[in-house]
Amino acid sequence: MLAMRISFNRFLGFEISRLCIAIPLVLLPVRAYCQEPFDKAHELLKEGAQAQGRVQQQKPSEAELKRLKEVTNSVAQTVPELLKKGVLELLNLPARHTADELSAKLRTTLQVIPQDQYQPEVFVFPLALHQADSYLVAYNVSYCASCSYAWIGVVGRKDGRYSILSEEDHSFANKTLHVAPLGVTDRGAARFLIYGTNWGDAHNRLSLVAYVLDDGRLRRFWARTDLPQGSIRVTPTRISLSFLTALRPPWSERTEVYTVQQGEEIKLQQSSERPNP
Repeated sequence: MLAMRISFNRFLGFEISRLCIAIPLVLLPVRAYCQEPFDKAHELLKEGAQAQGRVQQQKPSEAELKRLKEVTNSVAQTVPELLKKGVLELLNLPARHTADELSAKLRTTLQVIPQDQYQPEVFVFPLALHQADSYLVAYNVSYCASCSYAWIGVVGRKDGRYSILSEEDHSFANKTLHVAPLGVTDRGAARFLIYGTNWGDAHNRLSLVAYVLDDGRLRRFWARTDLPQGSIRVTPTRISLSFLTALRPPWSERTEVYTVQQGEEIKLQQSSERPNP
């Protein structure tokens, strides 16, 4: 009987160790299995939010502070791995998926407090790599009042299965997260501008990094960091920055306008300063 089961599984091309690749006969149970990493991540995040709420509403005991630290550490270490696992298991299901579907799944998982208080920062862009569906994925995991973990990566097919082709998981830690497409280079490589400001920063310092996808891998080609009271306007061909020249007065407000060139270059087009705004 065991030999018959093994032969049957091999005939269907089904590997028990890869439960998220399944025939339609078992698709519904497998979908539930693939949901498990997202559910576990959501529960951890919710537990963290509840622990923070209890600490903020009353004078916490040492035991409560210790528990909050344990939960926060667990969220920081475990949730990013659960989310990566969930994304890969979802995409490896035998069905066609969309960027909107993946974005909605991540947003639902990360939404643990009312939307009017915070909305998850999630960005998913479809890419064309090796004639297969691939995605640039970026999201923020907020796990305390002034800290977060940001994951930025490219997910695509490798050896017939979805896997992580490239990732950056520290560049935007403890910052807000925004992603804007910058079109493609003259050789057809996709570019993105990723930017954010420090959580809990009285100076509202802005950092931004431009990436190009080089054969499925993320590669930096331009950056500006720690711009006090920074603000930004961006289009696929133009980046406008405004920021203070110092952290303490006297200061000036500086404006810089950049053009996105056809290749891997962002060029300063004009700049100006206005004293003591």
